[in-house]
Amino acid sequence: MKVVLKTFCFVLVLALVGMTENLKPVTANIQLAQTPGKVKKKVNNSPIPLALPIKADIKLKNGDSMTARVTGFDSKGKKIEFSYGKTSKSLPVAQVQQVVFRKDKDSLVYTATGSLVIRGEDNSKATQSEWSNLPLQAFELVDSQRGQAKVDLATVKKPQELSQIQSVAVKSLYIADEIQFSSTGKITIKVTPADKKK
Repeated sequence: MKVVLKTFCFVLVLALVGMTENLKPVTANIQLAQTPGKVKKKVNNSPIPLALPIKADIKLKNGDSMTARVTGFDSKGKKIEFSYGKTSKSLPVAQVQQVVFRKDKDSLVYTATGSLVIRGEDNSKATQSEWSNLPLQAFELVDSQRGQAKVDLATVKKPQELSQIQSVAVKSLYIADEIQFSSTGKITIKVTPADKKK
């Protein structure tokens, strides 16, 4: 009887070990099948195209003001250039308080393809957004003749916010309303999207 009991126990242990070995791959396969892979949506971190209207009112920190066009921006040298008529003036960014772009019918906006967009009544229903706390390096003037710039928001916006801004930029053209320069060397850009003209 002892021999039969020992044999039975030995067979039982072998059967359990065999079952355990067979269950491991099945369990692993089941876990893989049941665990949905978290697919992260890749956020497009490319800079946002921004159009600058051709007329702007520039307010300096010393109280002076002028009406001109933004024709240059050097983030490394911290300088901004304004042109009015045949005259150009380059100023340190630290001297500029804000640039307010005009919204009247004479304040033309170019698209990246060179088409003209006239600001005014068409944009009255559009919502203004504010991109704040941007380092100077986040703003780049790409084409001063057409007022084309780009803004890198990847360092200051959360992925979800950046994704929303990118989705608007696909169908609309962001137009600068105002650029403010802080004493800390940061900039705030107020923008309004407008439908892209074909």
